[in-house]
Amino acid sequence: MRRIRWGVAAFAMLAATSCAGSPAGPDAEIVVRDVHFAPVDVTVPVGGTVRWTFDDGGVLHHVGSEGEFDSGITPEGSFEHTFTTPGVYEYHCSVHRYMTGTVTVTG
Repeated sequence: MRRIRWGVAAFAMLAATSCAGSPAGPDAEIVVRDVHFAPVDVTVPVGGTVRWTFDDGGVLHHVGSEGEFDSGITPEGSFEHTFTTPGVYEYHCSVHRYMTGTVTVTG
């Protein structure tokens, strides 16, 4: 009888972890490559997260929006920001001033 209970308990734990799934990814992803943002403009809901992924062969980049968020200057990796207020947020790369875009947050 004990073996059956252990088997049932092990199966229940396995089923529970399988149903939990993995954490959700970002609501939008922007790739920084060839000294450009792609896509340039994205739309996310309130509480949505945008991920910028730096994939430009080690070229230094930055993504920021005045008073809202700042990735710091980095040659690689990624940066995420979660938007909690509706609006249109303009962002740019301070290293390459012509690199600009917008995040529209709907609510």
